Amino acid sequence: MDALVLRLTPYKDTDLVVQLLARGLGRVSAFARGARASKKRFAGALEPFQLLDVELEPGRGELSLLQNASVKRAFLGLRADLGAMAHAGYAAELAREMTRDHEPADALLALSIAFLEVLDARPATSAELRALELGALDAAGFAPELSRCARCGGELPASPCFDADAGGLACLRCARPGAPRLAPAAADALRVLQSGGLTTAAALPPVPLENARNALRAFIAHHVGRRLRSVEFMSQVGADL
Repeated sequence: MDALVLRLTPYKDTDLVVQLLARGLGRVSAFARGARASKKRFAGALEPFQLLDVELEPGRGELSLLQNASVKRAFLGLRADLGAMAHAGYAAELAREMTRDHEPADALLALSIAFLEVLDARPATSAELRALELGALDAAGFAPELSRCARCGGELPASPCFDADAGGLACLRCARPGAPRLAPAAADALRVLQSGGLTTAAALPPVPLENARNALRAFIAHHVGRRLRSVEFMSQVGADL
């Protein structure tokens, strides 16, 4: 089955625990016995952000057993650019946090693969990062309300507030104090990206999305319970678009 490598954790001297986003299974942690000692057994398959064909078997407790893995897509292009690696790490952390163990998440798997394909070819744009965030939220059932006020259901002003506590955009009367306001073009861009995803991001005219970025990050942190760690790394390498 297809599976995307999200994270690798060394275990004892020679083993690995591999966290995967697997088709039909969702987030799965699998034990790869001897993976660090033998270069032949998994033939370089166990690297972050690679799409694999895996064979899993039930194990003891929560861990599955990874019996075989072969590379379907290595996405080698993104590995030559530190910014692209930072974005791939952000996509992987989003996938981890927006899923639960053994709950199918095929829409999120498809989105993650499509985003890695973008990074494999060229740097991601701010619009594509926002499309990734909105798509991940939607796949997890946390899509923000962008068409009407998330509190009262009324019409939104041209420059609405993004209120994470309310669940999306809010009118000026309903928004909590301090909720950031979005420029009309940024609010419209989020609506386009929410409905059209990555395919529309490339064609979107350049729009300043810094406020939208910060609002979405706050919205994600609201649902996850913390700020994603990969955000700091993106900032450190100048890739926080």
